[in-house]
Amino acid sequence: MEMNKISINDAMVLCCLKAGEEKSAGDICDFVGLSNSRVSKVLCAVEEMGYIQRRLGSVDKRQMFFSLTETGKQKVLEMRGKSLHLTDFINKISKQCES
Repeated sequence: MEMNKISINDAMVLCCLKAGEEKSAGDICDFVGLSNSRVSKVLCAVEEMGYIQRRLGSVDKRQMFFSLTETGKQKVLEMRGKSLHLTDFINKISKQCES
């Protein structure tokens, strides 16, 4: 399902970061509820879209921290202004499952 021209997983990552604090990949995994490998792919995709930026940890260079860019903050505001029509989506899926 695409929402505001981004996937649900992309949107979940942006929502995780919307408070403005940097978060580690592990924190984002915990929030989103996906595997580390899947979150890694989503983070790369969202970074390529210009919505997030990464920073290496100052103590442990293996650790990455992520935060929203200005473009990402604008995307979160745009998403908040849109209503979701999940009922229609669920009904459509239900009909397909019945076939």
